[in-house]
Amino acid sequence: MTNALIKRKVLNTGALCISYLKLIPDLFRLGKNSLVIDCGANVGHISKLLGSTGAKIISFEPDPLAFKYLTKRCGQKNNITLIQKGVWDKNAIIELYTHIDATETDSSYTVGSSIKSDKINVNINKVHKAEVIDLILFMQEQKQRINLVKMDIEGAEIEILYKILETESWHLFDRMYVETHETKIHSHVKELDNIKKLIKQKGIKNIKLNWI
Repeated sequence: MTNALIKRKVLNTGALCISYLKLIPDLFRLGKNSLVIDCGANVGHISKLLGSTGAKIISFEPDPLAFKYLTKRCGQKNNITLIQKGVWDKNAIIELYTHIDATETDSSYTVGSSIKSDKINVNINKVHKAEVIDLILFMQEQKQRINLVKMDIEGAEIEILYKILETESWHLFDRMYVETHETKIHSHVKELDNIKKLIKQKGIKNIKLNWI
């Protein structure tokens, strides 16, 4: 195992521990009548944790290797639905770039797969075709209120956040936790600053940025 891979596994474990701690209140709020949408489910740790509440979980993951491990971890759970697609602000077929250190067998680097070619840790020559769906439209089509949306989608969050603000779709869910990626996509610094200002101006309280 290379030093880079060891570092990646340690970082992944640290991020997972932080996310578990932050999700503790939701473990008490969610139940069998709740609906959770996990965008960027990766290998399924968060989906499995939230699914332990009995809530209905819909998990989106476009990376084929990550989805393989997600299926192994959550595929037999009756309350978890797995969808091998990404989410964005529109329905499309896009290019999904893999992490610069990604291998064909180890899922550790799949957390960095992105539809953004200017993300500094992706290899634009290692790419998969992937389907993405319009998340706002998907949320509107649900037959019950969405209790929680977790969104960790490696840069695709900016367009979705803008569309949520434009369409006032924050009323569709109780809480949305978003991991932003401006440290890896430098053009997002200005965009994210603008989004934060709009969230404050509109008095939105149920969208939480930088949750990890």
